[in-house]
Amino acid sequence: MSTSFRIANLTMSRSPTATTADVTPSSSGELCAICGDRATGRHYGAVSCDGCKGFFRRTIRKRHSYICRFTHDCTVDKDHRNTCRRCRFDKCIKNGMRKEAVQHERDRITNAVRPPVNCFRESEAMIDNLLKAEKATKRTTVITRTADAKRPATTCDVTYSMNQQLHLMVNWARQISDFEAFPIETQMALLRHFSAQHLVMCAAFRSMQVCGDTIWLTNDSHLPRDAPKVPDVNRVTARILDHLINPMRRLKMDEKEYVALKAIALFDQMAKGAERSVMQVNAAREKVLVAFEHYVTRISPSRDTPRRMANLLLLLPPVLGIARDLLEDVQLANIFGLAQLENETLMQDLMLMEERPSQGSSGDVKMKDSP
Repeated sequence: MSTSFRIANLTMSRSPTATTADVTPSSSGELCAICGDRATGRHYGAVSCDGCKGFFRRTIRKRHSYICRFTHDCTVDKDHRNTCRRCRFDKCIKNGMRKEAVQHERDRITNAVRPPVNCFRESEAMIDNLLKAEKATKRTTVITRTADAKRPATTCDVTYSMNQQLHLMVNWARQISDFEAFPIETQMALLRHFSAQHLVMCAAFRSMQVCGDTIWLTNDSHLPRDAPKVPDVNRVTARILDHLINPMRRLKMDEKEYVALKAIALFDQMAKGAERSVMQVNAAREKVLVAFEHYVTRISPSRDTPRRMANLLLLLPPVLGIARDLLEDVQLANIFGLAQLENETLMQDLMLMEERPSQGSSGDVKMKDSP
C-alpha cells in the first residue's frame, strides 16, 4: 500500500473576487489573452477572464514564486491553465498585465476608510460561509444522534467513524476559499496537522448536543466513559468528556462558534510542511479570528464578550493535547494490529503519516487545480 497522501477526487476550485481597479468592460466576444476563455474586460492592463485576473492578483499580493517543471513553454489555455503556474504568470506579463496595477489597487483599499458596519458584514459573511461548508459536508452522511440508540461502539465502529470524518474534513476544507488559495503542499500539511484535531472537535460537538456521559459516533453507536469493548480509547474518551464536552455544554457553544474554532485550528502556521506559507496561513487565521470576535460581540452582552472569547479559545489547547493522544492510540493500534487499518487509506495518509514532512512527496499527490 502506498503511504503517499492520496485524495484523488479532491478538486480545488477558484472563485476570484470581482474588483473595479484597472478594469475596462470587454467587448462582446473578446477572449482572454492568457487562456482563451471568455474575457470580462481589461484587467491590470490585459484583456482577460476573471480566472486569470484573480490568479495574477493572488500571485502579486501573496508574492508567490512558481517554478516550471518543464521547458518554460507549457500550454496555457482554458483547459490547461492550472497545469503550470509559472508559464501562466509569464503569459500574463507578456500580454500586458502590470504588477504595479495590483499594488495600486491594494493601496487604494488600504487607505480607504470603511464604515465599521462593513467590517461586521464581511465577518458575518465569513462565518456564514464556514457554516455553509459544514452543513454541505453533513449532507453526505447520516448523523441522527438519537438518544435511544444504545449500541456500544466496537473497534470497527470507531475506525469507520474516524475514516468517515476525515473524508468530511477534506470536503469541508476545500470549500473554504482561503484554504483553496494555498499551494497544494501547504494544503496537505494543514490537513495532516489538523486531522486528529478535527476528529476530536467533531466528536465533542456532536456529543455536546446529546445528553449523557458518552461520546456519539457518526453511526449512532456510542463510547461511554469506560468503554469495555474499546479499552484502548478510554483515555481519550474521558478527556474529551471532561475537557471539551462539559465545557461546551456550560458555554452553550453554538454551531457558528464551533466552525470558527475549527477554522482557527485548521489555519495553524506551525503545521509541518507549511513553512513556505507561514505568512499566508497566519493571515487566514487572523481573518477568522476577527470574524469570530465580531460574531461573539454581536451575540453576547458587551461586558461578557472578552470572557466568552477567552473561554471558547481556551478549548483549543486541550483539543491539541487530546489529538496527540489520539494519534498515539491510532499508531499503536496499527502497530499491534488492534484495528484493521490497512483498507483505510485516508487514515493511513492523514494520521499515521501526520508527523512526516510533506516536502518531497508532492510528486505522488493526486490533487489537481480546476479553473
